[in-house]
Amino acid sequence: MLQPGARSAVTPLPCIPRALSVPRNLRAPPGRSAWWRLLPAAAPVFVGASACRAILGDAANRARRLQDENLPVELKRRKDVVAQLRDSATPDAVVAALDDLGVAFLAIGESAKAEEAFRRAFQLCQASALDTDSLWAANNLAVALKAQGPDRYREAQKLYQETLEARLRNDPDEKNPSTFTSLNNLAVLLKVQGQVVEAERMYRRALQRRRAVLGNTDPDTLTSINNLASLLSVTGQTEEAESLYAEALAGCRAKLGNKDMDTLLSADNLASLLFREGRAAEAEPLFREAALGLGALLGARHPETLRTLDNLAVALSALGRLEEAEKMLRATVQSFRETLGPDHPDTLVAEDNLRSIMEERSAEDIETMSSA
Repeated sequence: MLQPGARSAVTPLPCIPRALSVPRNLRAPPGRSAWWRLLPAAAPVFVGASACRAILGDAANRARRLQDENLPVELKRRKDVVAQLRDSATPDAVVAALDDLGVAFLAIGESAKAEEAFRRAFQLCQASALDTDSLWAANNLAVALKAQGPDRYREAQKLYQETLEARLRNDPDEKNPSTFTSLNNLAVLLKVQGQVVEAERMYRRALQRRRAVLGNTDPDTLTSINNLASLLSVTGQTEEAESLYAEALAGCRAKLGNKDMDTLLSADNLASLLFREGRAAEAEPLFREAALGLGALLGARHPETLRTLDNLAVALSALGRLEEAEKMLRATVQSFRETLGPDHPDTLVAEDNLRSIMEERSAEDIETMSSA
């Protein structure tokens, strides 16, 4: 059965935290769906506020933005920075280096190692009273726990909730962008656990506050627009989801340009929804734009590029362009096998799509021969 993917920006991605990410599922249609051990109760997450920051923000977004770098080289550089720290290094310098290392591990898919780095940063923040960084350190530790899958979701959710509660105590009027990030990240986790009613409430709250404080075209607002759309698209609220996806794509084009990763993923997400609505002719050029753009940005064999090529091939098959779809999927399946392995879910989805297209072409050939 043909299966396309979607992204819900985090996390995503993510997490746009990708939650720029939606689920990958065609004969139903394309798109993509956006991460720890708790500290003892005696060491609460809540802290006061101070002036300096060693941590530069949400790890999911920063990891996603590393995708167009030479990741192995960048990871080695960050490992070297940590290894070269002296005993005389200030706590904030150590926290910054550990946090950067965790982000690189996250970007390369080594979430357990990311957890270790983020946990060390978190514990040092607590021990050194680096108040402003403690909440970001807790957030990023939760990101790494969530990335490790369902067995760690409960731990991640507890951290996200404690972080949000602490931010709200410091920001009762909800005007600080860090509060909006906590709302969004908790919503992403609730969504992947199937708690869609509460996730929708959180997404709408984060979006409303971001629109009011940051404006409609701020990149964080665009992330919230995309994430809410991704949830609505899987709960049957497709008319509002399409409107939001279109708004996110237009905003990304205007604010970030046509070649930015978030713009390209937004195009893929809108295309996925259009496909599911039976509008393959409208979806195909958006899938093609995303595939070509991600290929240029990340490389032809990057998993994001391959997922979008898979989606494009599925749309081509729906338009009757089976030969083009089969050729594209054969190359995509081979690249998935070589980069992610034969048992990876994305490889298996692409293989299933290829089988479906081959069966359809075979049926067409038999019908043609019978007619002759």
